[in-house]
Amino acid sequence: MKPLLKIILLLLLVTQIYAQEEKPMDTLLALSHSKVDTVRFQAYTDIAWSFRDTNHKEALRYASLLYDEASKKSNKKWMTRANSDMSIVYECMGDVKKATEFAGKAVELARKHNSKKDLAGALLNLSNIKLHNNQIADALELQLEALGLYENLKKNKYIAICSNGIAMSYNSIGKFRTSNSYVKKVLSIDLAKNNFYTQSVAYGIMGDNYRSLNILDSSLFCYSKTKTMCEEIQDFANYATACNNIGQLYRDMKQLDKAEKEYKDALEVSRKIENKEGEAFYEANLADIFREKGEYSQAEKMLLNSLNLSKQIGSVEAEQMAYDYLSKLYTYKNNPDKAIMYCRKYDETKDSTFSKETARRFSEAQTKFDSEKKDIELQKNKAELIALENGKKVRNFAISFIITLFVAMAMIAYNYYRKKQIQLKAERIAELAVQKDIRSKAIIEAEEKERIRIAKDLHDGVGQLLSAAKLNLSNLENSLQSLSVEQEVAFKNALSLVDDSVKEVRVVSHNMMPNTLLKQGLVSAVREFITKIQNTPNLKVNLEVVGLNERLEPEKESLLYRIIQELVSNIIKHAKASQLTLQIIKHDKELSIFMEDNGIGFDTSKINSFDGIGLKNIISRVEFISGNIHFDSEMNKGTRVIIDVPV
Repeated sequence: MKPLLKIILLLLLVTQIYAQEEKPMDTLLALSHSKVDTVRFQAYTDIAWSFRDTNHKEALRYASLLYDEASKKSNKKWMTRANSDMSIVYECMGDVKKATEFAGKAVELARKHNSKKDLAGALLNLSNIKLHNNQIADALELQLEALGLYENLKKNKYIAICSNGIAMSYNSIGKFRTSNSYVKKVLSIDLAKNNFYTQSVAYGIMGDNYRSLNILDSSLFCYSKTKTMCEEIQDFANYATACNNIGQLYRDMKQLDKAEKEYKDALEVSRKIENKEGEAFYEANLADIFREKGEYSQAEKMLLNSLNLSKQIGSVEAEQMAYDYLSKLYTYKNNPDKAIMYCRKYDETKDSTFSKETARRFSEAQTKFDSEKKDIELQKNKAELIALENGKKVRNFAISFIITLFVAMAMIAYNYYRKKQIQLKAERIAELAVQKDIRSKAIIEAEEKERIRIAKDLHDGVGQLLSAAKLNLSNLENSLQSLSVEQEVAFKNALSLVDDSVKEVRVVSHNMMPNTLLKQGLVSAVREFITKIQNTPNLKVNLEVVGLNERLEPEKESLLYRIIQELVSNIIKHAKASQLTLQIIKHDKELSIFMEDNGIGFDTSKINSFDGIGLKNIISRVEFISGNIHFDSEMNKGTRVIIDVPV
């Protein structure tokens, strides 16, 4: 992940964790004198948060005041929060050492007073500091622990925030597909809630992953989503970053004019919001475009300006980029002395590479997270067994030997009976599930076989008969003489009707089982289907296929074609859409289908109550091939369908 994007996304993560309800400063100062501890403490932390960027001294004063007063009350909850506030202020000041120190104290306090919620927030805050400073393995360990706590608490918002952080960590070390798996988790949680802040972060990370995997069309789609969302919520810093990323993509595609436009937009927005680091990065990128266009004087001027700005604000990453681009520029200008000089400066500022030891710690952290979840379940079962055993002991001491023996025998008999009933019930459920699966498979297989049979009968039977009838009528026409005008018109109408019937039978036959699907496979069949759809008035279809270069299993191809066909038909019938984007992407052992329209949308909460069989057929077919389907829709804002199928 690019340094600037990581920094901006991290700030966004912290903001989401500790976001405060904004109150006027006068109100907060008045509340800070309240005699009620909770009200006063909340005012202290709100004031510290408000001053975190503008007045570091005051922010630290109120955070310290919160800690001192909370300490006198032995209130570890607010002591934890005070340390977190101080760590955030020091992070904003660029003091990594103190930021890490106070964030660590917050974690330690949260563990002592055994608050899962406070501990999760403190862990996530510390992980963000570690990630910001390229301590990736440490960051991941903390993120995974926080994720486990939030999953236990069932806090979906924070599960999404944690997952974004983990996705960023995996992106930082080049594990792009693993990163994408956590991004998909975020999107599955937050899409229904329309949380554009979290979604924009997720799409930004996914776009960067796809770019690194050289899947540029998918990357452009994700970056464009981030740009649109950021514009809507007026998140201008990330809007500029999205413009920059789109510019990088166009540059990869050798579309320099488009890249220049996006870089200029990013630079303009950064200057308006006074984002100095963003300005340094984007000016350097724009300068390198001018270098590629041969406009060396303009490039040199902008790069030197970017370098000076980077040094002023102390951004090592931006300084390093300027050195790199200046070295390239002077190489093209045939000035080897300056090229070598800036190349050496670039090497001096270059960050240390990711080590094998760090990779090992990543793996250990993930394993630890998975095992801890199992340990929790085992501990829970153990506790239940201990409690049951203690209960038996109490009863044994409370009642006589004979009654105890009787009760024990009764319990044994009851438990045996109960276990037997549970076993029988489980067997019945399992049998029903197997039967249901068999029935579903049989129904779907029967459907496809019946489609093939009917298509063959229509084409070879009815179609041939109609073609023969047309031929006989045409021959008869040549032999008929002296027909009246009315008879000739009637004859030609009958011939035309037979001709139309032949064409209709062929169309129906083809739609039921396209020859292209049988002979050439899914991609060709879908392309042919979409080509026909393009004739539909007022609907523009954009089809993108990435990575699917080989045939799939015939049964799976047939079912996927039916799914796509049914979804598109539903859009034409009900959505009133003017634009439809269809993406088919194969990566590793998974096939993803993305379908998005700009139609009227629908209420996804009522999806199970729909009467139509079309949607039910789609869902059953996806389930049959062990896939997952997710619908995201809003009234008047279109519909998005995401299908993931193992291949």
